[in-house]
Amino acid sequence: MLSSSPLFMFGFERSGTTLLSMMVGAHSDIAVPFSLTGLWFKYYKKQKHYNYLQAANDLENMVDDLLAEERIKLWDVVLDRQEVLNDLPLNNFAVIVERFHLLYARKVGKKYWANIDIANLDYIYIVNQWFPTAKFLHIVRDGRDVALSHESYPYGASNILDCAEKWRYKLNLNIMAGKILGPKRYMIVKYEDLVLNTDATLKKICEFAGVEYSVSMLNYPEMIKKKVPLDKQWLWPALDKPPQRSKVGRWKNNMSEHKRIVFEHYAKDTLDELEYETYSIIPKRLFAFIYEAWCFFDRGGRIKRALRPFMWISAGSVREQREGR
Repeated sequence: MLSSSPLFMFGFERSGTTLLSMMVGAHSDIAVPFSLTGLWFKYYKKQKHYNYLQAANDLENMVDDLLAEERIKLWDVVLDRQEVLNDLPLNNFAVIVERFHLLYARKVGKKYWANIDIANLDYIYIVNQWFPTAKFLHIVRDGRDVALSHESYPYGASNILDCAEKWRYKLNLNIMAGKILGPKRYMIVKYEDLVLNTDATLKKICEFAGVEYSVSMLNYPEMIKKKVPLDKQWLWPALDKPPQRSKVGRWKNNMSEHKRIVFEHYAKDTLDELEYETYSIIPKRLFAFIYEAWCFFDRGGRIKRALRPFMWISAGSVREQREGR
């Protein structure tokens, strides 16, 4: 895996992307900095504000702004401005992306670099333009377990229907892109395999990436406190523990029938393509129909947004009562 053929990892939210990044980042030769959650694409789209990097001062301004970004500051190393800018060519955004990752790899004492970002799920075509020989590792997880995780996740989909539609659309789009890229450049790894058959799955990932397997990948819990900022660790409470087998197939015990029906109504084809267990024929239930209608009405969190003004009024009334007004 050469620096010109880096590994870009991604997946739908709550599909195990952080676990995957920690395991790969624990490899003795691969450096994986903390996810920038779309920061590269944000700056790629606003290049016009930097005169498309036509002059040295434009390049310097972008690098300075990147170094000031909170997500870059959350990396477990400090990048030197002059090292970033040293002989950096003009009018080439991809080289900036590469330079940041290469310097990170150098500072943690590793040969190669890889990137983790759920935003890669939406912009695989842009990454392919930056790095025409890049490899893409797509982690997928049973969508029903993803949906259950989203219910307790503050940044998740608004409801089961919303999650099913987004999960199906984004996975289908990337699976099609993967078929175009071919098996040498695109690989799907299942979260379930990563958890239940960790050693064998990591060996397959290493083979795909073009590096020797490193047993250090199994020791990823040792690096969590260093790699994951303290104020972010609550998002992954079990990340510093060995793979949690109990998180696989949770939907079988924790998802109600009506929610399963709604999810499979919208995403059964994708579940089937990924060879997950599904209904052979989705049953019809009155409560599932009612629940689906409610989800449709609440798509995008409409109900919560509509009630927000009243929640503020109610909160204000409570404060007034407490203050004796």
